[in-house]
Amino acid sequence: MLKTRFFRALLIPTAVLALTACGGEDDSEPATSESNAPSAASSSAPAAAAAKSDEELCAAFKESQEQFQKTFTETMADILTATEEEMENAIGELMTEMATEVTEIAATGNADSEVTATLEALSMEAEKAAANLDSADDAAYEAAGEAAIAACQKVGVEINY
Repeated sequence: MLKTRFFRALLIPTAVLALTACGGEDDSEPATSESNAPSAASSSAPAAAAAKSDEELCAAFKESQEQFQKTFTETMADILTATEEEMENAIGELMTEMATEVTEIAATGNADSEVTATLEALSMEAEKAAANLDSADDAAYEAAGEAAIAACQKVGVEINY
């Protein structure tokens, strides 16, 4: 039961992310962002030491989630014949890695940023999910993911979680 619910909870976002990754539209957006970043950094050297912008946080989060989805899909393919305990351990490790990575990304943002706050909340819920895999179907975990996506959409970064 746990195996099926957790697999379903993460398979749907994985499929959506895989399908949206096939589109070519995202390639032009980061190029535009990158061309703007050097001009801003060259005009103000102290700004380079400052916290990352919301757009940069969201871009890092997007990259992190794409890698998570890829790793999750590969892990699921590798452990389809595994015992439930082996599957739970593998999924728990993946969730822990995701929580750690999202925490690291959030730590580089502004403390008063909505994006930073939503990433911190998502990280906390992912940590809970890693400790108790039944909580991955929890509304709080899903709401935290949706809030992070919504905050990133506000700054122009589309993420399919």
